Amino acid sequence: MSEKEEVLRQISEIKSHLVDKESFFPYNYNACYVWSGIALVLALFMPFAYGHSVLVGTVAVFILMTLGFMVEGMMTKKVNKSYDIDDCTSRQEFIAKSFMMISFFLIALSAILATYQLYIPIYLSWLTLISLGYFLIGFVVNVKKFKIMGQFNIYLAVILLVVALFTNTLEGSDSILFRVTQVAVILGLTVFPTIVTWQQKQEEKCSV
Repeated sequence: MSEKEEVLRQISEIKSHLVDKESFFPYNYNACYVWSGIALVLALFMPFAYGHSVLVGTVAVFILMTLGFMVEGMMTKKVNKSYDIDDCTSRQEFIAKSFMMISFFLIALSAILATYQLYIPIYLSWLTLISLGYFLIGFVVNVKKFKIMGQFNIYLAVILLVVALFTNTLEGSDSILFRVTQVAVILGLTVFPTIVTWQQKQEEKCSV
């Protein structure tokens, strides 16, 4: 990048910040990679944690989610500092609080479902509501790929839930459908977000 292009980029970013500070949305997309890693751990080990006891599973999930929010908070603070923003913007606050409320609800719901060993509904609940969060992000920050990914994951979760109901395989973690559901969660909350995030970062680099 030439010196002129760098100066123009900085001017454009400063202008966006000054003209509409409330809707300005600086974001460190590396946070998405952190969440993808957490989603992978949950998808692989959640049944083992809940199988040990509902309390152990709930605490483990709570710790992982809290860790994710802490890491994202530090990343957000760092990127905001580069734009001389002391607090979070309205968009950042909306997205952060939305995902926190969704996550806390899912932790409580998962504890109830785990009591009856309804592991497939647990997975599909996480896939649906977290994907709804990504769908909202797509609208708020105008990233079409997040909207498409969110819609696809939600439709997939509905289909798998219907199949589980008709085949009476909602309980347990030893059915083929459970493994299919596990793969769907890994794809929907780990692989797809990682791909979309990487593409978004490349597009931003090219637009500079």
